[in-house]
Amino acid sequence: MTHPPNLLNDDGTASMATTLMMAHHGFRRDLALFSRGLAQEPAAEQAAALRDEWQVYHRSLHGHHTREDGDIFPALQDEHPELANVIAQLSAEHRRIDPLLVRGDRAFAGLPAAPSEAKSVVAELKALLDDHFATEEAKITPHMRAASQFPAPRDDAEASMYADGFAWSMYGIAPSVLEQVHTMLPEILRAKLPAARARYAERCQRVWGSAKTGASTTPVPDWF
Repeated sequence: MTHPPNLLNDDGTASMATTLMMAHHGFRRDLALFSRGLAQEPAAEQAAALRDEWQVYHRSLHGHHTREDGDIFPALQDEHPELANVIAQLSAEHRRIDPLLVRGDRAFAGLPAAPSEAKSVVAELKALLDDHFATEEAKITPHMRAASQFPAPRDDAEASMYADGFAWSMYGIAPSVLEQVHTMLPEILRAKLPAARARYAERCQRVWGSAKTGASTTPVPDWF
């Protein structure tokens, strides 16, 4: 893997590319945490927490690539027709992700017995996403760096949903990056972040056994 791009633009500002790559960081981070949790042969209580977290991961990753296929990629292809082949490749890879997630549902449902299948799914998904995200970061996100404002939520419920999503994607990101991300968010969303991040820290403690964070400045976690 080539050196991953910086989350922030060259001038030190955040952009929609930053938010997309923070999600990539979160998906990579959680696969590493799943791998670590499964390696410890989880007991019943921990296995239940891992099962619940896998369901969240499944919904989040499926939603991420569904939004790319339905919104982000078509808009970029309209502006940059030269991306057509890359986008077709990425969309084809999206169709390979969902069967792995379904396999993961079955494997995690079987915990704490026979964790080997869950370990296998996590390893296969990591291999697929490492290449997939690297392609997006090389070919797609450079065209998103000029967009410097996050869209305003339509209502309070949507603002709460976005706040929870950002609390997840901010975990393990350097404070210097988060400071710039805050400046691009609407006030209604910024106001909800402290409570959302506190809830997410509690969730991390329950699922992973720690709420310790790191300080990544790229979409690849650097703090394990």
